[in-house]
Amino acid sequence: MDSLWKDLRFGVRTLLRSPAVTALALLTLALGIGANTAIFSVVSGVLLEPLAFPRPDELVVVIDSAPKLGFPQFSASPPNFKDWREQNQVFSSLDAMARGRFTLTAKGAQPQAVAGAEVTGDFFRTLGVRPHLGRLLAPADDRPGGERVAVLSHELWHRRFGGDPGILNRRITIDGRAHTVVGVAPPALKFPRQSELWVPLALDFSKSSRGAHYLSVVGRLKPGVSLERAQADLSAIARRLELQYPAQNTDWGVVLTRLRDVMVRDIRPALTMLQRAVWVVLLIACANVANLLLARMGSREREIAVRTALGAGRLRLARQIIAESVILFAAGGALGLLVALWGTRTLVALNPDAIPRAEGIGIDARVLVYTLLISVATGVVFGLVPALSAIGGRLSGALKEGGRAMAGGRRGNLVRDVLVIGEVALALMLLVGAGLLIQSFARLQSVDPGFKPRGVITAQVSLPAVKYPDDPRQAAFFQHALERIRSLPGVQHAASIYPLPLSSGSGFQLSFVVAGRPVPKPGEEQSAHVRFISPDYFRTMEIPALKGRAFTEQDGIDDQRVAVVNREMASRIWPGVDPLGQRLTFGDPTQPTAKWMTVVGVVADVRGSNLGNESEMELYCSQYQNPSSEAALVVRTAADPLSLVAPIRRALQEIDGDLPLDKVQTMEQVVSSSLAQNRVKTVLLGIFAALALVLAAVGVYGLVSFSVAQRTHEIGIRIALGARRVEVLAMIIRQGMKLIAIGLAVGLGGAFASSRLLADQVYKVSVVDPLTYIGVPVVLTAVALLANWLPARRATRVDPLAALRSE
Repeated sequence: MDSLWKDLRFGVRTLLRSPAVTALALLTLALGIGANTAIFSVVSGVLLEPLAFPRPDELVVVIDSAPKLGFPQFSASPPNFKDWREQNQVFSSLDAMARGRFTLTAKGAQPQAVAGAEVTGDFFRTLGVRPHLGRLLAPADDRPGGERVAVLSHELWHRRFGGDPGILNRRITIDGRAHTVVGVAPPALKFPRQSELWVPLALDFSKSSRGAHYLSVVGRLKPGVSLERAQADLSAIARRLELQYPAQNTDWGVVLTRLRDVMVRDIRPALTMLQRAVWVVLLIACANVANLLLARMGSREREIAVRTALGAGRLRLARQIIAESVILFAAGGALGLLVALWGTRTLVALNPDAIPRAEGIGIDARVLVYTLLISVATGVVFGLVPALSAIGGRLSGALKEGGRAMAGGRRGNLVRDVLVIGEVALALMLLVGAGLLIQSFARLQSVDPGFKPRGVITAQVSLPAVKYPDDPRQAAFFQHALERIRSLPGVQHAASIYPLPLSSGSGFQLSFVVAGRPVPKPGEEQSAHVRFISPDYFRTMEIPALKGRAFTEQDGIDDQRVAVVNREMASRIWPGVDPLGQRLTFGDPTQPTAKWMTVVGVVADVRGSNLGNESEMELYCSQYQNPSSEAALVVRTAADPLSLVAPIRRALQEIDGDLPLDKVQTMEQVVSSSLAQNRVKTVLLGIFAALALVLAAVGVYGLVSFSVAQRTHEIGIRIALGARRVEVLAMIIRQGMKLIAIGLAVGLGGAFASSRLLADQVYKVSVVDPLTYIGVPVVLTAVALLANWLPARRATRVDPLAALRSE
């Protein structure tokens, strides 16, 4: 231990004797380790950190699934949930929830829209959480007609009620109804995501339809029950339900997934890709530092040779050199933590809504251990390179006055060449990946959504059932509100829609039956994305009408029901036939309550759910004929759309003072938000690729600079014997570019072999895109040529006499 401590102290002194080399190495390592640690901190917080619930691996999400119908993962219907809960043998508890937004009102305060959920009585017990204050919901609360109670999130309690401990048993107004606050949830609880308020679901199963899928189901497995056994048990129940209720359950199965996997499934591929990218950056940084250490060995050849001649063992010398490397890498890791601290905050701030469990991301003990391990491990591994080179040199040659440097011998040169080839290859692979993602993102941005977002403001409105309990009152409110908004100065058009395109929850699908055709067998129904719109919606969004007409104010509740379809639906359902006048209905057409709609128009396709998805069948229904308590207002203006927010809010307050405007944003922001995860992924990979390019260029520059310094005597002789300086320049560049060419060849092969990893990450771009595979090597070659040219140009300015005298 004493000798190791001496080695470490000697290593520190040695590093301080070369401050420039040490500073460059520390900067390189800080960037490489810092980027790696920043991404790992996100991976740790999102993918590795256990859920903040007791025994989190027992928590499972139960999902309805009908792949043959186009619904591989779907919400559950209340009757199916009831049967799962009563018939299963594997869950200690099974609960349902329906996410939503509630309007919280109080005297003297502005109404506020709050994200929350309606949950069954055992929901909190299933999760295993305890209240911060009071109690949580219980089964006795979860019954139709029961007392209305609520649980507040810790954040909402502080934000809205100032953290008042007297909040318990206080009456608050939610969606126009008085509720009693029975408890405050613990600070960490925001499940389902971003929820701040929980009320009883109070399902009335006698009035629930088996075809109405809107519940999310979460359960806790009994101790010792595996996911596979639970899947088999629920699948058996699903088969029984299929036989018992063929009209609604044919081809419907069940999929079980651990809760943690469900929460992170959308971001896992992107994080995995970024983790691989930063490992590449770290390898390039380490190769650069190894090259620096190799070059420094040249200036210490006589020192090492003398110590060897005086009896120092090669193992002891190697240990000392590795100790120096570990010290350097550990110091780089410490600086990298500062880079990671800033980088982690920046990563989360880029788009916190796109990162689940973002509140748990930070530099914690796991991240510190990870940084320590990669610092020490890379220090040992890459410290072996100069150590082996140094102890492998010839003693007699090193002791001669003009002997060749050990680090500059053939073995040292070969190692440096291999490291630079590896840097170039890795940088090219990363640049190819970034190039593909950049192209993909550019194509996504250029996708025509089917409407004109510029100049449109949108806001969500939710009507409380207590004030607007029936269809006529809901329809009347939106009719009155839109008339009032259209009268505002600067408003060109105004309409309402549910659900809003490209927003969360925009995937609303219903099966339909066409008049005059056989009723589809169970499991063979066709479905379309359904949107409920007011008159003037197509004009407000500037969606081209192709045939027929749009809805008018005369299409009211008591009038003949009408519908508008998009081009995709018209061509698929009525190929070669005029869709106008065709009739269809939702659900079972044999029932006397079936409501038939007549197609009166055809409009252009809209990318309703995702810009990256191809056009899907969409069916528009009149909102006045099919009223709902929730809709998004869309208002077009020639001025700044945000300037209308205050006037629209005042107009609604004049109609109903208890209604808040929720999710206020421009349609350009809606479109941009739909690309948020793609944008973050592309920007980060682009930054890492640029960093890899810079580090590779530094590596090439360092190699050529060292080669020039090593060959100063030779270059002086060449010039003295009549070699032209341009010939010397060409000789050095040619030798450097040979390594670049090898690195490019290896990198292209590696990029091609790993391209399949990006297949699911790009949009309408081939993973072997010729433009990328040609353009990236050209850029890398140009940068490498510059890195070669700078030290080569310095070599041509060598004074022959000075070079010869130095020997």
